[in-house]
Amino acid sequence: MKDRSSKSIRAQILSVNLVGILLTLGLALAITLGFTLRQDRRALDENIRNSAMLLAQVPEVVRTLDNQLESPAIKELLDAATVRIKDIDLIVLADLNGIQYYAPDQEMVGTAYVGKDQKRILDGEEAFVSDDTGPAGADHCAYAPVRAKDGTLLGFVVVGIYARSYAASAWHTVLRFVLITLAAGAVGVLLSFKLSNRIKASLLGYEPSRLVQLFQQREEVLEALEEGILAIDSANNIIYINRAAARMIGVDREQAMGQQLHAVYPASTLDRVAASGVPEYNVSLSSRPKMYILADRMPIREGQKIIGAVAIFRNRTEVRKLAENLTGVRHMVEAMRAYTHEFMNKLHVILGLLQIGEPQRAEEYIMNITQIQREVIGLIMERIQEPSAAALLVGKTSRCAELGIRLILDNRSHLSKECPFLPADAYVTILGNLIENAIDGLNQTPRGLKEITVSIREEAEELRLYVDDTGPGISPEAQKLMFQRGFSTKGPGRGTGLKLVQEVVEACHGAIRVESELGIGTTFFLTFNRPMTREGE
Repeated sequence: MKDRSSKSIRAQILSVNLVGILLTLGLALAITLGFTLRQDRRALDENIRNSAMLLAQVPEVVRTLDNQLESPAIKELLDAATVRIKDIDLIVLADLNGIQYYAPDQEMVGTAYVGKDQKRILDGEEAFVSDDTGPAGADHCAYAPVRAKDGTLLGFVVVGIYARSYAASAWHTVLRFVLITLAAGAVGVLLSFKLSNRIKASLLGYEPSRLVQLFQQREEVLEALEEGILAIDSANNIIYINRAAARMIGVDREQAMGQQLHAVYPASTLDRVAASGVPEYNVSLSSRPKMYILADRMPIREGQKIIGAVAIFRNRTEVRKLAENLTGVRHMVEAMRAYTHEFMNKLHVILGLLQIGEPQRAEEYIMNITQIQREVIGLIMERIQEPSAAALLVGKTSRCAELGIRLILDNRSHLSKECPFLPADAYVTILGNLIENAIDGLNQTPRGLKEITVSIREEAEELRLYVDDTGPGISPEAQKLMFQRGFSTKGPGRGTGLKLVQEVVEACHGAIRVESELGIGTTFFLTFNRPMTREGE
């Protein structure tokens, strides 16, 4: 995906490289070109000076000036020299009076030389180079004296070059450097493309700005997770920890980053996974009191090499509580505890009657409580054939008896073993929580009749559940909030029971209604008109 908010990494690398190459080559070109042009100028001066000295010694040249007579041979010789000798545009041969015996233009032969620096030759100076304007517009000339065999000065030779020729030579030099610069720039562009491609490949094809954006987005996603994430490198340093993980293990996230694992979390064995490379799943952690946390641990690999490990923490505390409420484990355990307590009290009564010598009364007591238990349990087992609901009612009956509360099952109740309206665990959740709420309300009533009546009526097209108590009732204000999670009039840590009941009722397509009057009692009416669809039907 192309990042339009800024230059691509390829454009940035290309720009930097090109600017660097152009600046470097520009500076090198200026220095080298100046030096080269200066060297070329010196070489040119040396060339035309040597050419002038060489021509001044040619016998035909000396003979021409010595005889003061132009000959076809001299013209042919100097024409050939002008053509063959590099960097020479013209040659002039003149005597001491400046009369030209050879010139680039035949019409100039016999006329006086127009230059001024020939005076230096007449003054006895040897070969030299001059920028004085010479014949036919020459701007750069070399002068050399022509002498007879006895050393007598006969005249001089001028070898010149036009300004345009010198400029062309300089431009050729500049052009070579420009071509070198362009070639270097092209190589730089090619290397820049290759470098940018390698960098983009290392960034998984993303531009750096886009990669930063994705990193920030994923960082926010990881921070928003309820699961905790803790990662370490091969040296057991913490390289990442999100807020959820810091909260679960009880550490400060900012201070933990970059620290040694055991300095932050001494009980952790995550380094064992980094060392062995063997993943571990559903490991129970001991982190904070009253929290149930499971962890999955996996090694982090780069190819075949293990470079660290990551742990994913899942807080199962709330799920465990909900599961316990859903299955009725907590209610069943409390009921069995109450049943055992009540049974021990009755045993103590029987033991006391035997110790005081009243075996007859002990026998009557045993028969009486046995009869009561048989009648209560018998009625429940006869009317309620669903095992989970029957077991819950038996346990709650014993618990209520211990607390001085009478739990009554309506004689018209009926529930089949294969009731199509609700699953088995739904009865435990609904009846368990409603009866427990009724018990809590009745425990707040110091005197008076304490009864809880339960009615379960299964019909062909409808299932009705009633739970009625003679407790203190619920105020209209509390009725509006009673199904909100966490709301309770019994103190902190409560307020989940009625919410669970509501969730189960809604999941099973039922309806719930509450009637309550302060000082009189409360009744919960639940109806289910839609049979539950069983798996496979």
